[in-house]
Amino acid sequence: MITITILTLCFLAALSCKIKKAKAPELQALLWYLHLIFGCFALLCVLLMLNDYGFKGTQTERVFFTLYAGTGMLIYGLTKPDNDARYAYLTGFFGFPFVLLLGLLLPPLRTLTLVAAITLLSDSEFHRYNIDDDYALQTKSTGILSTYPVYSLVEDKYLFFEKIVPDVVKPKAALQSLKMAKRGKDSVRIQVNSIDTVIAIY
Repeated sequence: MITITILTLCFLAALSCKIKKAKAPELQALLWYLHLIFGCFALLCVLLMLNDYGFKGTQTERVFFTLYAGTGMLIYGLTKPDNDARYAYLTGFFGFPFVLLLGLLLPPLRTLTLVAAITLLSDSEFHRYNIDDDYALQTKSTGILSTYPVYSLVEDKYLFFEKIVPDVVKPKAALQSLKMAKRGKDSVRIQVNSIDTVIAIY
């Protein structure tokens, strides 16, 4: 709900600024700096995710994506209408809710839009079970989109990053019992219910 709450507040604030034709050049400049910073972090998150890495924490990437989109909405609310590329770029953030609404109103796109909305706006539920100081087993559930949680091995890497290896437990199953133990220095044994898995680590 955090993602939806933040984006809703930003959208309503932007709408209010548009209606009142608010002008705040200093605030607009500050928001642009923040937007660019969050945009850089969001791009870095995408690059890390493509290589099975991420920032430490279960929702860190989602926070950066949300603040990137939210600041874009706020800047749109403070920007006067124009025909340049910058205004078109900002319109994309403010117009996203209307695109979702249009998709929900059109029967052929309703299911696809609903799945996209849940994927983008719904906060997944994470749980982590520590194996030792460097490794943990993570479960991720995304509402109605996932019947069973996704099991991932999380390894503490460097200072602010962690390596995430997805789908380490197959077949997928609801978590009822869990046992974990390191086998030497190069493998971890994970027992989820009746599923016994040995994962190599390095």
